Amino acid sequence: MKILHSIEELDTLNQPVHWAMGFFDGVHRGHRQVIESAVLPGALRGVLTFAEHPLAVLAPERQPRLITPVSEQKRALLAALGVDVLLELPFTLQLASMEPQAFLDALRQLCPMAGVSVGSNWHFGRGGLGNASFVRSYAEAHGLQACVQKMAAYNGENICSSRIRCVLEAGELAQAEAMLGHAFSVAGVVEHGQHLARKLGFPTANIQVHPQMVNLPAGVYEVQVEVDGVRHQGIANLGVRPTIQEECKVVRLETHLPGWQGDLYGRMLQVEMKRFLRPERRFDSVDSLRAQIKCDLQML
Repeated sequence: MKILHSIEELDTLNQPVHWAMGFFDGVHRGHRQVIESAVLPGALRGVLTFAEHPLAVLAPERQPRLITPVSEQKRALLAALGVDVLLELPFTLQLASMEPQAFLDALRQLCPMAGVSVGSNWHFGRGGLGNASFVRSYAEAHGLQACVQKMAAYNGENICSSRIRCVLEAGELAQAEAMLGHAFSVAGVVEHGQHLARKLGFPTANIQVHPQMVNLPAGVYEVQVEVDGVRHQGIANLGVRPTIQEECKVVRLETHLPGWQGDLYGRMLQVEMKRFLRPERRFDSVDSLRAQIKCDLQML
């Protein structure tokens, strides 16, 4: 998958592109329908999205926490859907103020456009005037294919990123996975810590959680991690480690993979959150913590 960061870079492409457009937080089942509809013989399947949530620029006080706040997460999910080119634009006030026609014209000037795919609730451009009706009329006027996808449903209600965020905040991982079409994961670079877990006999891969990630309940989870093509089952603690004395508390995910031996430091890791086991709590001693970890492992 080729990744571009500006409209000007489109002149590096040598084929027409059918663009699927959206922010695609979570790349859920509804997003997948939009992206998979971007297919025409002889055309590249392209995704046009933004590096920031539009509300982060337009109304920061209403910016939501994100399902896929780490760019590598979203890119991996898009690549798995057969996307050929990803145009990941910085969202700016100048971009938001563009007329929808001017925006699509700018895309077409640098690279032939074969079609446009959007969700029925997608809006772009000045005042959100670039809606499904506009996309259809623009495509008809320029001989392009237009695909407007209805919202996917789960249990009789529309699937949307905000609904998935709500069930994640409630710890309902199975419902989130059903709407996403894949497991929810926490991603980040494995960092060095105090190595206390190793001293307890349970070495962990520690990730500092992205500050914009959706809030999951703090606690211990059953997880799965793929390392070099091999899947491993384990447990992970999400939270601030209340038993450990630290000057600065930050939310971390500490993952223990029984039987794993190797060095993960500095690697981007995606940890699939499969099942909530228990809330995070403070222990009176490290021996009590060690005993609880043994009990947690027995729940796998």
